Amino acid sequence: MPRRSLLAFDTHRAVKALCEAGATEPLAEAVVETVGDAIGGNVATKTDTADAKTDLEACIGTARTNLEASIVEVKTDLAESKAALKADIDRVETTLRTEIAEVRTDLKTDIAEVRTEVAEVRTEVAGVRTEVANVRAELKADIGRVEAGIGGLEARLYRQLWLMAAGIVGLT
Repeated sequence: MPRRSLLAFDTHRAVKALCEAGATEPLAEAVVETVGDAIGGNVATKTDTADAKTDLEACIGTARTNLEASIVEVKTDLAESKAALKADIDRVETTLRTEIAEVRTDLKTDIAEVRTEVAEVRTEVAGVRTEVANVRAELKADIGRVEAGIGGLEARLYRQLWLMAAGIVGLT
């Protein structure tokens, strides 16, 4: 008989039951043996479970090894990405620093130009103020001369009027 599993199957009792039912003893034994083999072939033995456990542990070991390799690969990729990102950031930072320095230089130049222009405008304004002061002085002088001329004319007019009133001079 082939190996038997842990499944409890009373073959003697089964043969006896078949014989009581009318089967011959060789037929009953053949049927019980066939049924026992069929039942025994579908039941796992300790060896079967031990083999399955060994296979499962091997699969788990392979999966663990693959997972560890994947983790190392991901860590490597992450480190490479981090280094590339840092290089990109450093490049952008350098570019920005250069551009900021250029803008500062341009601003300093522009500010210096504006200061020069402001100084020139101030000089021009001071010149205009001087010219205005000179014109005022000239106008005051002219006004003074006109007033003096008017005063002289006024005096002559009063003299003429006085002379006319006195009858000394006629109208001319």
